[in-house]
Amino acid sequence: MNDLHLHIISFDIPYPANYGGVIDVYHRIRMLKGAGVKIHLHCFEYGRSHSRELESLCLEVNYYKRDTSVRNLFRRTPYIVCSRHSNKLIDRLLQDNYPILMEGLHCCDLLNDSRFADRNTIVRIHNIEHEYYSLLAEQERNPLRRLYLKSEARKLRNFEKILAKAKHLITLNQKENDYLNGLYGNATLIPAFHEFDEICSLEGKGGHILYHANLSVPENQTAAEWLITNVFRHTDLPVKIAGLNPPKHLKKLIAKYKNIELEENPPEERMLELIRNAHITVMYTLQPTGLKLKLLHSLFSGRFCLVNSTMVAGSELGQLCNIADTAEDFQKEIRQLATAKFDKFEIERRNMILSNLYSNFRNRDRAIKIIES
Repeated sequence: MNDLHLHIISFDIPYPANYGGVIDVYHRIRMLKGAGVKIHLHCFEYGRSHSRELESLCLEVNYYKRDTSVRNLFRRTPYIVCSRHSNKLIDRLLQDNYPILMEGLHCCDLLNDSRFADRNTIVRIHNIEHEYYSLLAEQERNPLRRLYLKSEARKLRNFEKILAKAKHLITLNQKENDYLNGLYGNATLIPAFHEFDEICSLEGKGGHILYHANLSVPENQTAAEWLITNVFRHTDLPVKIAGLNPPKHLKKLIAKYKNIELEENPPEERMLELIRNAHITVMYTLQPTGLKLKLLHSLFSGRFCLVNSTMVAGSELGQLCNIADTAEDFQKEIRQLATAKFDKFEIERRNMILSNLYSNFRNRDRAIKIIES
């Protein structure tokens, strides 16, 4: 293990680990470092600060400015890909023969370069991106942004064929693993990495209902609005909505209801406290893609999880959740769970299932085998 080096190309600076994809990236780095892997991290930056935490975990950390100029919108290559092209990055990667792990389709531009044809190239699949962008387009209210999302979805569908050039694909859920294996035959399922090495849920009853998400993302704004309008305003229980950068229209909606409180941009410690002290964590999504890391977070540290069926599509986590798909069913489940106590049996059941499927240690060892292959 002393001689195992790995290049990781990240679509963003993965610290702080406070939203979806970067949670997986950061905690995988943390686990690989613990196993002695020497990591050469390459980050595209566009708003996040350089990180001493990452520099303490990696042999080196290199930063590259993402090219967000308008001209990239008119290229055949998807914007999320061509805006992350860097000749400086390619020159650095060519200085050795170490394996290269690319985080998402975003970072796969170099697969078109024949100089990497014999390298161990690995892609972590965070979403089936063309499906994700198509669904975002359906939810988008701004006509210009909706046009961009539809265009990007078409480009991503065509660009996805580049994955055939990678030696390995590492997927997050079974549905996406089956899809990619059917097309390219090089996919392995390794679930998301996360901050928990054991269950830390509390027994008993919590004091509030919680919805938490990155509230700057339109999909999460839509989910929050639906829950507020159709579910949360119909309960007398206190509701907390927590997340990053909520827009003005969502703040105004929340302010209408006395039982609903907004916690804006809570630090990691506060978010964990909100989840652990919640009685019910409610999650709702229209996107059957990837794995919702906030669900994994809530199962490891919270009490009851009430979700719609789309939230657990492609995973085995539905057996640990209460599931509702209509507003009436959400309201009914909340009434029933309000009087229930979260007990040792529930914690033991979670531990048995999560320690098997979502063990950071087990999944780290599986990732290392792919890196060494």
